[in-house]
This record gives sequence, structure tokens and C-alpha cells, in this order.
Amino acid sequence: MNRGRVSGLLQVFFHWLYHQGAWAYDGVAALVSAGRWVHWVTRALDHIHGEQVLEIGFGPGHLLTAMARRGLRPVGIDRSPAMVRRAHRRVGRSVPLVRGQAQALPFRSRSFDTVVITFPAPFILEPATWREAARVLRPGGRFVVLWGAWPSGRAPWIWALRILFRWAVRPDAAQPGEHLRTLAQEAGLRLQEWSVWDDWWQLWGVLAVRDSGYSEDAAGDSNPTMNPAIRA
Repeated sequence: MNRGRVSGLLQVFFHWLYHQGAWAYDGVAALVSAGRWVHWVTRALDHIHGEQVLEIGFGPGHLLTAMARRGLRPVGIDRSPAMVRRAHRRVGRSVPLVRGQAQALPFRSRSFDTVVITFPAPFILEPATWREAARVLRPGGRFVVLWGAWPSGRAPWIWALRILFRWAVRPDAAQPGEHLRTLAQEAGLRLQEWSVWDDWWQLWGVLAVRDSGYSEDAAGDSNPTMNPAIRA
């Protein structure tokens, strides 16, 4: 079986896991990360700036919970109804959750100090995602992306994980570097890459900052309001 077919099958599985199989998401994530998944997701807190934070693709809601506990004012948006239900059970009704997509955010311009995504789906490679993130950020705001994790070590099971990760990740998405830099630049964002070690895993991502001179057609509003028709 060639790489393309295996990668395609894995993508189908990931889609099922995030939607119909959301009940199994935490278990699978813990298995492939050797129990580190929640810790990885919350490492994004190291790069979050300000109080009003939008998380795109919040999944089961672990990062939303961590942000709320720190006294931040998070808002979440996700396309999966199943994940919205799971996150509601975790964070309660105090954190606003919205059903929607990254390419058309239902929020006013200049609403957030930080936009954050962890382990993103392919929508992160679409220009509309970056334009929308830039639009809803205040001047000086941050777009934080925790891109992925890579196992390091010589144990046989670590080698097995490396093989799985190589087959699971699309070749054009494995090292996005210059492509993301271009997307950020076109959206009016200044991008820098970052990485950190977590035990024997290397986490890496990008941090893009909205320039204070960024301009847009519509004037922003200081309150992160949303279209009530799509609120979960």
C-alpha cells in the first residue's frame, strides 16, 4: 500500500475521530502521545498574550479550561457538533462556544488579543484562515499555532511512532515553514517559529503578530460578539 493511500485512510479516520468518534478522541490522543496530549495542548499558554482569547478547533476543551482557570476570557469556535457538546460538559456555560469555521469567523474585527490553534487540521494552510485571524486580532495581537510534536529517542516503540507520524502527516504539511510565512505576510502578520522540548518529544509551532499599522475596511469593536444564529 502506497503512502498516499495510507495517508488518505488516516485522514478519514481522523475526521471520524473528530466528529462521530469524538467519544474516543481523548483516549486515542493519550495513546499516541504516551499520555502527554493534554500537557502539550496547554503548552500553548506560554505564548498567549492578553485576556480575550479565541481558540479555533477547541476539541474536547482542555485548553479552554486551562485558560479559564488562569482568569482569561476565552471563546471557542469549532465545526464539530460532537466536540462542542463534549467541551460544554468540560467548561460549562461560562465559556462561550460557537459552531463555525476558521475561514469565516463570526466575530467583529479587533475583538481578541490572541487567536490560538493547537494541532490544526488542513484549514490552517488556507489563506482565508490567516486573513480571518488577522482581522479579529487587535493591533499587536498574536496568532499562536502549535503545529505538531515529534518523538525523539532510540526505543523501538519510539521508532514505531515515527513511522506512524511520517505516514499520517501530509508531505506538504510536515514542514510548513515558508508556506506559513507567506500566508502570514499576505495577512499582515509577522511570523516567527518556536519549538520546545517536552520530555522526549519536540513540540513546534509558529507565532504571528499583527502589526499596529494593519488596516482594514471595517472598524473593529472591542467586544467579541458573535452571530447568535450559529452559537452552540
